[in-house]
Amino acid sequence: MSISIQIVDPITSIEKNVNKAFAEIINNAIERQKNKIVNSVKALIPGWIRVQPEIISLTSSEVGSLVGQFGIQQNSNAIVTNIINAVVDSTEIKFVKYKPNLDGGLELRFQPADFQNLLSLSDGHVRYGTGDLHWLEWLLKRGDTVIVANYQYNPKTGIGRSGLGNMIYGGSFRVPPQFAGTQDNNFITRSFLGSRQQQQIISVLEKALS
Repeated sequence: MSISIQIVDPITSIEKNVNKAFAEIINNAIERQKNKIVNSVKALIPGWIRVQPEIISLTSSEVGSLVGQFGIQQNSNAIVTNIINAVVDSTEIKFVKYKPNLDGGLELRFQPADFQNLLSLSDGHVRYGTGDLHWLEWLLKRGDTVIVANYQYNPKTGIGRSGLGNMIYGGSFRVPPQFAGTQDNNFITRSFLGSRQQQQIISVLEKALS
């Protein structure tokens, strides 16, 4: 006994129906899980930022740290927390539903390119007399250009606004080269780059959509 099967629908029609069904499955799964996905990714961000050398230096009480060089008097741990929260709060997910031709996509958006969520933080300023040093802008965007001419940082405990040094005449003051950031390459943009971050995001997607 033999059984024969005859396919009467064109291959293109079958393919279209399969893709349509597949798109519906993906769309339904992502719609159900998109809030969970973005919340899970947001939970990863603090760990990515806290290991950056700039953040480590900002939470250090050692002479020569960024706290000392910028003369930061506020609680630097609280400042770092506010920076991280601003980045986390800016993270969003954009989902364009897949069409039967499988045109669509899921996009995670991290950190606005203009950095206004960070540059608007009052914590990013050190005010002294009539002066205002917007140190966070210098750290994020201004590279190693000179901040103060004819003065340099003198690392020494027990002096200055931070108790970790003061400014003395001579030379110039700028963000240390190892910490100098630009619009496209700074401690925030670097936080999202790397195989570890990619794998963690993939794991979140796999877990949510499995």
